[in-house]
Amino acid sequence: MKKRSEWEIYHDILESLATNGSMKKTSLMHDIHMSWKPFNNHFGYLTKKGFIEQNGDSYKLTENGKELQNYKLTENGKELQKNLRHIKKTLR
Repeated sequence: MKKRSEWEIYHDILESLATNGSMKKTSLMHDIHMSWKPFNNHFGYLTKKGFIEQNGDSYKLTENGKELQNYKLTENGKELQKNLRHIKKTLR
C-alpha cells in the first residue's frame, strides 16, 4: 500500500466528516485507517486552523464517567474539503 501524503490524509479526514457528519475522534480514526498518534497530529492541526470544531452534542460513558465529544466540519472545513477533492480528482 502506498503511503499517503499529508494532503491526502487531510482530504481523508475532511471527506469522512463530510460523508458521515458528526463523529467521535476514534470513529473517525478507524474510518480513515490510521493509528492514534499520527491521526491526532493531523486532526489537531485541522482543528487548530478552524476546519473542524466540536459539535456540542457530547455524552458521558457510564462506566468511567469519561466525556466523549463529536466533531464536525466548519464552513471553512467544507470549503477546504471541496477544494482538496477537486485537486485530487484533477491529479488522477
